[in-house]
This record gives sequence, C-alpha cells and structure tokens, in this order.
Amino acid sequence: MEKIKTIYQETNWERIGAAAFYGYFAINILMKAFAYDHGDDIYRYFFVFGLFFLGIKLVTTKYTLREIAWAAILIGLGVTLSIITKQNTWLLLFVTIIAMKNCNFQLMIKIALYIRIFSAFVLVLGSTFGVYDIGDKTTPDTNYVEIPVYSFAMNEPNYAYLTIFVMMLLLLYYNYEKLNWKWFLGTSAIAFLFYELTFCRTGIAVFFFCWMLIVFEKLVKNDKWKFILALSVPVGALFSFVTMRIYNGDNKVMGLLNHFVSGRIYIMNSYYRMQGLAWYPRTQEYFYANYFGLIDNTYMFVLLYCGWAVALFFFAIVCRTLYVLYKNKHYKELVMIGTLALYAVLEQFVMNGFMNPFILLTGILLYPNILEEGKQTI
Repeated sequence: MEKIKTIYQETNWERIGAAAFYGYFAINILMKAFAYDHGDDIYRYFFVFGLFFLGIKLVTTKYTLREIAWAAILIGLGVTLSIITKQNTWLLLFVTIIAMKNCNFQLMIKIALYIRIFSAFVLVLGSTFGVYDIGDKTTPDTNYVEIPVYSFAMNEPNYAYLTIFVMMLLLLYYNYEKLNWKWFLGTSAIAFLFYELTFCRTGIAVFFFCWMLIVFEKLVKNDKWKFILALSVPVGALFSFVTMRIYNGDNKVMGLLNHFVSGRIYIMNSYYRMQGLAWYPRTQEYFYANYFGLIDNTYMFVLLYCGWAVALFFFAIVCRTLYVLYKNKHYKELVMIGTLALYAVLEQFVMNGFMNPFILLTGILLYPNILEEGKQTI
C-alpha cells in the first residue's frame, strides 16, 4: 500500500492528462480528416475511444474555483443546447475547451497538421488509383455548362476542397514566420489544382483572402492598424445580420449578392420572415416546420436557431478573445481567425473545434498560457 501511495505521489498526472488530451484531440481530428461523421459506425467507435482519453484528462487535472465555475456554466449551456436543438456541437466544443488546461495550442496545431497531411494523401492518391471511390459527377459552372468534379472519397466535392483548405491553413499557420512569395506560389498552385477538380468557389475565394490578411499583417508595422484584424468576427456577424434583414429579391444588388453566395441570403431571410428571432433556443421540430434549406452561415445559424441569449453570450466570448489576442500581439492567430470569419459567412463548420481548431483559442480566456511556445511535448 505504501509503495502504491509513493507511485501515486511521484507520478506526473499533469503530463499524463495532457498526453491523454492530445490523444483525444488526435482521434477527433483523424475522424474529421477522413470525412467520417456521427452517422458512421467507425466514427462512433473512435469517438467513444476518444472520450476515454478525455475522461483521463478531466480527472487528472486540478482546476481552480474560477475554472470550475466557468466549466459548470459552459457544460450547463452545452447540455441544454444538445437537448433542445439535438446537436452536440456546442457541448463538444465547450468540453474540449475546458479540457485544454495545461496543454499547448501550438502542439495541437502540429498534431492536426500532420494528421491532415497524411489523410489528404491517403484519400486523394487512393481515389486516384481506384482504392476508394473518386466520386466523379458533374456540376454547372458560372456559364451553366456541366463540368466534371470529384469528391475523392469525401462525400462531396466542396468537402474535399474544405479538407485541402484546412490542411493548407494549418500549414500556413505552422510556418507563418517563414512565409514568402515561394509559399504563396506553392500553396496557390495546390489551391487552383483542387479548385479545378472540385469547382469550390467559396474555398478558393477564402484562400486568397487569407493571403491578403497575411500580406497586410506582415507589411503593416503600426500595431494600431493591426486592430483591424480583431474586427473580423464583428464585421462578419454584422454583414450577415443586415443582409438577412434587408434582403429583397427584387433589388438587383441584393439579388446579385445572393447569387454570388448561392442563395444563402434568401434562405436566411426566409427563416427570418417565417420564424422571426427568439431569445432562447428552439427545437428542430419547430424551427424546421417550414424547411427552406441549410443555413450555411455560422453567425445567423447561431442567432436563428439558438436565440439572442446564446448568440450574444458566444459573440461576447469571441470578441473578448479577439481583444486579448490583439493586446498580446498574437497577430498570426488573428489572421487565421479572420480567414475563418469570412468562411463563417458561407458555411457552418466553423463551430466545430476539430474542423476549425482556431475556435479553441477562446480557451485563452480561461488558460492564458495555452499559446506559450515550447511549453510542452508529448
């Protein structure tokens, strides 16, 4: 008994917990990188395995009273949203953020990058040589001419491009200090290649927007001007809200803008006119009683589906995160968040911490040291 007590006291539980968290994070990144979702059996098995690692992390971590209080608030909100909306994205996001204590964000990005590079090679090469279904089909281009596109075993061509986009975004972040014109040409070649193979206009546009932000951040030396980077989410949210409210299909400008975003504004406006806005979350049965299509806008999905209370709460957390990052001169993180803030105008995936690990930076409000360089290895 005394020996067991000694082993327990000498064991570095913090390190064990951190390693378990990285295992949990890697498993979920792997599932998303291979385009598995909650409806797939293999995803369920791996998810349960990941929860085992998450449990180890939570029980081996010492939390302060403040951290426990915030954990209770976030888990309570996540469980409530899961019950009402029948979606676990919020709960999974909040639990992941809570478990990030004593972990290093840079190492998390390194893990995600290596896994995504590996999975992209496996799926693309495997599809090309017939190991997987390449998913060839046709889609109309801007001139309404049918062109061939490919999903590379990832269900949809747009998801295939998104997989490549996320991989390149992680690559740019990981090598941010080295970025130059050679990196621009190399990554642009990959972006154009997969654009030709998937015809994902959203992805290619956001990719070059990312490079615009990178050039801006590297050329501008005045830190005050870099505050513009911290305005990405508020601008994206305001643009989405205003266009949803004032949309009129008879207006040529609004009609053209709606056409550029593949009808997303019309869909948001239709839900707004039919359902209105509520203070609190609404059930799927009520919200989708009149179905107009998926709300491919993260900002308005949160507002329309989860209500003002949740939307304002999360908006305040994100804005506070942006300010803290700016104040501490974490500009490359702001560039990545700014890039995904634009993608959030056009897609929902931004709320998923394993598709968009940069949303986990909200954890800096609880654990200010998660961005410290070289603090930890596995």
